[in-house]
Amino acid sequence: MISPKQSRLLGVARRQLHLSDDEYRAILRNHAGVESSSQLNTEKLDAVMQEMKALGFVHTRRARSFGERHGFASPAQVGTIRNLWEQYTDGEGTDRTLGKFLDSKFGVADIAFLGDGTAPRVITALRAMVARKT
Repeated sequence: MISPKQSRLLGVARRQLHLSDDEYRAILRNHAGVESSSQLNTEKLDAVMQEMKALGFVHTRRARSFGERHGFASPAQVGTIRNLWEQYTDGEGTDRTLGKFLDSKFGVADIAFLGDGTAPRVITALRAMVARKT
């Protein structure tokens, strides 16, 4: 069974592609062998999302952007950290849960306060965590 967040992403893709109910259900049947999104598991969702991407779906993330700030992590570093966190948490991670991780491991309460010296260490740690997970 897919998570509520994954279900919302599926809905976003469906709306972005302007799929009718019949078209959407045909994709579910043809690419996942199910009649309803409630029957999807992660593997089947991946197959459906691959088809949605082939049809033109582009997943854009609406995360806070802090811009360039002297002494703080760059926007590229923040993006990398968020992407790694998303991979590590299988798409379930939020800035709030990331903040808890950062606080416990690096003493930084929120990604907004992550220093430019600490960011590379966070990226290295998250890459190792993702690698160990796979």
